[in-house]
Amino acid sequence: MARQEMALAKPKRGQLWEVDFEPQTHKQEPGKRGRPALVIQTDVLNDAGHSTTIVIPCSTQVYRDSMGDGFPLRVMLGKIIKSGQLAQDTDVLIDQIRTIANQRFMGNKALAELPRAQLKRVEEALKILTGA
Repeated sequence: MARQEMALAKPKRGQLWEVDFEPQTHKQEPGKRGRPALVIQTDVLNDAGHSTTIVIPCSTQVYRDSMGDGFPLRVMLGKIIKSGQLAQDTDVLIDQIRTIANQRFMGNKALAELPRAQLKRVEEALKILTGA
């Protein structure tokens, strides 16, 4: 699927979108065309037509520790997400937060929307990792 213009993609905070992360700048960064990413940017900027969006890449290479997931470096999403569905278990890679150009969004609609409880868990992990 080709990249779509931002006129079609209208991301909202808490939504998962398919994103083109190629080309990969550094090998430590998640690359891959068509990787899901969680929009965490405020809707104030999203609605204003800002040219970039803050996202957190996701991975289907899940990690489970003795507590059940890799929190706070990862937040487990599972397969089914409110108003959408992921084909595989998916983790949000909290330590990989980045800003992308809006042209990197693929398609014209979100893959899914996180339930409020899962979005709060992402926010908690971000606070731990940023010292906020």
